[in-house]
Parts: sequence; structure tokens; C-alpha cells
Amino acid sequence: MGMGLAPLAVLPECQRQGIGAQLVWHGLDECRRLEQDFVVVLGHPEYYRRFGFVPAASKNLRCEYPVPPEAFMVLKLRSGALENCDGLVKYGPEFRELDDAIVPNVHEAD
Repeated sequence: MGMGLAPLAVLPECQRQGIGAQLVWHGLDECRRLEQDFVVVLGHPEYYRRFGFVPAASKNLRCEYPVPPEAFMVLKLRSGALENCDGLVKYGPEFRELDDAIVPNVHEAD
């Protein structure tokens, strides 16, 4: 089982102080505590690479959202968790609700 690391943001005046990194590390620690196998994230590849994330496509995983492939990344939390993977990663309904609130009717064709 895997989890999605939700988007994070730090106020511009508070950036470059390690706050974002602390949030990511805390989120990953929580995923480990919850015994998740892997974590996916939609974000800036160069930022998330420092935490060990790799392009999800390299593990044969695709995102349900139309995003640049390099922005959809995955981190293995358990040995063997991403062996023989192939599939579409779907986010929970909370993500869709947020997406619909930000961009109304984005899923009208569904």
C-alpha cells in the first residue's frame, strides 16, 4: 500500500530555512510509522530528488492526472515494494475534491 505526499508550501519570507524539508521528512516518517510500502509525490523533481524520490515512470507507475512525467515521483519505503510494478496511481477522493474546488468542472468529462 502506498500514500501520496500532499503538496506543501512555505511562505516566501520563510523559505530557505529548512521548513519545507522538515515537513517532507516528517511526512515520510509518518508514512513509515503507518507501514506504507511507498510514497508518491507530484512536485519539482530537483527538490524531491534530495529525499530519494525517483521518477515513477522508472518503476512503471503512471499518475491519473495529466502531469509531466518528471513531476510524478515515487520513493520506496520497504524493500521489494516496487518490484514488478506496473499501473496507474489513483489518488483518494480528497484530492479530487480539492482539484474540483480549484479548477471547477475539470473532471466534467469523467
